[in-house]
Amino acid sequence: MDIRRIPLWESRNATYMSNDLIKVIIEDQGDVVLELSSKNSVGGRTNALCLPYFRGIGSGVANDPNYDWYKGKSSFYQAGGSYISFPSKDEEHVLSSNTNWIIKRYGFDAESGGVWRLSEMKSRENGNRYKLSKVCMLLPGQPVLYTLCKIDNNNEKDFECNLSYHAMLGTPFIESGAAFYTSSGSFVAFPPNVREVAFNRLKSGKRFSDIRHAPSAFGGTLDASYIPGPTGTYDYLMGNIEKRNDIGWSAVINPHQMLIYMNFFPSHMDLGEDVINFPRVEFAMNYCGRMDTPWALYDGATPEVLSFTSGFGYMDSHGSLDGSEKLVIPVGGSKIMVSGQVLMHYDNPRMSSGFYSLEKGDNALICKRTKSNITIPCNYDFSVIRKLANEILEDSE
Repeated sequence: MDIRRIPLWESRNATYMSNDLIKVIIEDQGDVVLELSSKNSVGGRTNALCLPYFRGIGSGVANDPNYDWYKGKSSFYQAGGSYISFPSKDEEHVLSSNTNWIIKRYGFDAESGGVWRLSEMKSRENGNRYKLSKVCMLLPGQPVLYTLCKIDNNNEKDFECNLSYHAMLGTPFIESGAAFYTSSGSFVAFPPNVREVAFNRLKSGKRFSDIRHAPSAFGGTLDASYIPGPTGTYDYLMGNIEKRNDIGWSAVINPHQMLIYMNFFPSHMDLGEDVINFPRVEFAMNYCGRMDTPWALYDGATPEVLSFTSGFGYMDSHGSLDGSEKLVIPVGGSKIMVSGQVLMHYDNPRMSSGFYSLEKGDNALICKRTKSNITIPCNYDFSVIRKLANEILEDSE
């Protein structure tokens, strides 16, 4: 187990965390995870997360000479990695992803044997007042980055907001032949918005239940779970999580490197009224399909990025899916989000063809395929990080 502070570019710094299975680097700016890496089937180390070629390394997009190329958007300048998105996507306001977080404390937990860091950010913007306190943790013998974020509403009324977690996965982990799986049982695809130059391969606006038989934009159906490589298309897909799943999850398997990435989180689980259950998953399938800057060198140029973004949370579906689209935090109140990100090498080649179900075991999640499985050792009820957070957040107040 190891944890330490490291310098990055200019004034940008990060925290390095590792155990015997994974390595993690979390940048202070936006509290973005830049690396989640593990050894693959041939002994090399693969970072599952995408860091696109255009990702800025300066103090911010406002001070970058290529401001217009980035369209002045911090979300492009900070693109890549995995991160929390709160309380909206409106960059005119203070957001969790476009703000420098303060590292309050970090260290070892004697009880669990894990390493942890506590970071914090505040917004004092009128009508957008909140505080985020985030604990990240690694446990020995577990290929999981655990995240807990406490959200305090400091406004003078109830706070209606969006909240999501995104992981942009990229090459070499994302490649032709990989496939993804999820607990969602109802999906809808959306067309590119007015700022995006792209072509869809999925038919937008049509609800469907089987990701392996998704409606194609060209007629018929296609297996959208299969990652085909560069098709020159970009699709944004959202899904509801079925009520029978107390744990929500999404996974990507790379059969060549025999690696599995998974995010998991409470969906219909009773962890207390302050812990958020997330109703939706989302996926952005950019198979070299974004032809606008900075994804391409100029608007309409050849796309330069192949990535697959896996997310979950409270996102706007514009009425296309069932259930609430907004998270409401009462005035003076707080909510807690918890999640885990997995990256693990597996040994059974049969599991490269995917799995049919996810089951809970003894301190493990089990991806099952008839008589074969991938067992992921993990604390899926988040009891360890919740106990630690109660202690260190109380000490920090």
